[in-house]
Amino acid sequence: MDFQNDLIREPEYARLTGRNVRTVQRERARRIGPAFIRIGRKVFYRKAAIEAWLLAQEQAQPRSVRGR
Repeated sequence: MDFQNDLIREPEYARLTGRNVRTVQRERARRIGPAFIRIGRKVFYRKAAIEAWLLAQEQAQPRSVRGR
């Protein structure tokens, strides 16, 4: 497994998801978001973990109720 190409740093994850780094940090502290790896003070995310988490967040569109 090529870890160097599979891991992205926290600022890159924040940019990819369109959020601020501080928001990502706050969510991680609240245990919201994909699994992460901490090496020293640096936080990394596996691309596969991000994809799996995003797919788990997928929600179907609610069906509209007609006739009301």
